[in-house]
Amino acid sequence: MACSIFKVLSPKFVPNSRTPVYMKSFFTTLLAVLTAFISLIVLGIGLLLLAALNGDSQTVKVKENTLLKIGLNGTLAERSVDDPFADLELGLLGVGTDAQLGLDDLRNGLEAAAKDDRVSGVLLDQGAFSAGYGALEEFSEYLTAFKASGKRVYSYGEYYTQKGAYLGAFADSAILHPGGIYDVRGVGVSLTYYKDFFDKVGIEPLVVRGTGNDFKSAVEPYLYSEMSEENRLQLSVLTDQFWSFLSSGFQARGLAPEVIDSAAANWSGMNADLIQELGFVDALGYRENVMEHFKENYELLSISDYASTLEQPNATDRIALIYANGTIGNGSGDENSIGTKNIIKALRKADDNKRVKAIVLRVNSPGGSALTSDMIHHAIEEIEKPVIVSQGNYAASGGYYISCNADAIFTNSTTVTGSIGIFMSLFTGEELLENTLGLHVAEVKTHPLANFPALHKQPSEGEYAVLQKMIDRGYADFTGKVAEGRNMSMDDLLPLCGGRVWTGKDANELGLTDLEGNLSDAIAYAAKQAELTDYRIYELPRVEDPIDRYLNAFSNTSLVRGVSSTSWLDKLLDHPAVLELQYLTENPGLQAKLHPLYSNF
Repeated sequence: MACSIFKVLSPKFVPNSRTPVYMKSFFTTLLAVLTAFISLIVLGIGLLLLAALNGDSQTVKVKENTLLKIGLNGTLAERSVDDPFADLELGLLGVGTDAQLGLDDLRNGLEAAAKDDRVSGVLLDQGAFSAGYGALEEFSEYLTAFKASGKRVYSYGEYYTQKGAYLGAFADSAILHPGGIYDVRGVGVSLTYYKDFFDKVGIEPLVVRGTGNDFKSAVEPYLYSEMSEENRLQLSVLTDQFWSFLSSGFQARGLAPEVIDSAAANWSGMNADLIQELGFVDALGYRENVMEHFKENYELLSISDYASTLEQPNATDRIALIYANGTIGNGSGDENSIGTKNIIKALRKADDNKRVKAIVLRVNSPGGSALTSDMIHHAIEEIEKPVIVSQGNYAASGGYYISCNADAIFTNSTTVTGSIGIFMSLFTGEELLENTLGLHVAEVKTHPLANFPALHKQPSEGEYAVLQKMIDRGYADFTGKVAEGRNMSMDDLLPLCGGRVWTGKDANELGLTDLEGNLSDAIAYAAKQAELTDYRIYELPRVEDPIDRYLNAFSNTSLVRGVSSTSWLDKLLDHPAVLELQYLTENPGLQAKLHPLYSNF
């Protein structure tokens, strides 16, 4: 179905154009090739410039009285990515050069800086910052531990996002531009429902969920026109707990809960004078004046540059830190997706390495393919070394599947986890094809299910029963493995399943996880389990080389799409509904996956 949608929306169909379609296709392709060729030339020049710059550059030196600058821009990722082109004007390449702030640099940098006499403090440079709640919670813990060492934390910005404001609340001094925005207004989500649209165009969604999986909301928008009571319940619990978490940060500044709630309800952060009067910030000031003050009193150094000076302990023993990040799919996987190869290969590589004494699996995933999840679960089952899971922003559905048989599971209080359930989504368009388009499909088959499932007709009760039996079997397998991994009886486990999501706080209380703690806590626990006092961290999978990443970008259709399609089509093809349909097309079969909205909190 997704392929059909993409064909209908193809910009090559221009009925009023005098130019033949094949000629437009030729010129479009030629333009894309020429653009790529020119971009490669620019890239080559960039590489030469980079080599010259690196040849003249000096090793980063940490001076006395250093203030570590943390630029809060973009989305907080699990790992920082070194970008050799960040300071070069290479926007023509269309592959982006935005710096990526990584939780790894923050963790390592702040832990080391707390003990480094040369570092006097930290400056949070606020901007368009976003982060998942789990990562935000860990960041605040590392920042609080740094501050507990007796060093100061400052914050400045023209624009504080709500999550940036939460971090700024831990600062000894928070400063806002006199005309700036302090964007605190509560926690909310919105969900689009497609049933009425499908009814109008003649598309019939075929969704099969495990029996009793009423909380499995990933498929709900295809079935209903409004939110179910089960989904409203779990989303209400999540939003309430997330706001409580944010509010606790502002309360650390001595603000009363009712003042915080009132400021959010009235969007008081649009008035800089009022937000200062309420006590959210300490002062108002212009950037040039504030930065001049810091430069006069400190040596400024970015947290990433400082982290680059840190060295691993000279130890023989290792703890493998494996990052399982992104949606679980049927492909091989990469830095932002979990596939059939990358994580399993990393697990086996760590298991075969005699220097590795324990493994920490960092799970940051909303789930995905049940088959791939089961393959990773099996790979973990075969490992005899201690395997400790650290859950990040979310480790739900398939993300929980690959967590459940670890020796211990660490979670943040705000981690979205659980969602133990299975579903399958298919789409038929019998009414669309027959009545609207006038297309009639004839069949020839040797057995009743030879052409099933089919786009051209709705399934019979018998065909639906076949799928339901398959789903129920998958759900029984999933819950059975969770019960075994968590050492729980099915009577205790099943009330916690049905696809319901939980925060890490609730999951700990219910026995779905073991301990609340961040990645550093999980690593320390793994070291204790392996009886290690001296060790180094061995990170897997390998981060893709930045230059390789740029070169590989040219094989992506996004460059051609950017040349050959219109801006409205780009936006339409990037719509979550279309992306979800594309994912389901590329990943058929049983799904253990959260709805995409959970990544938008």
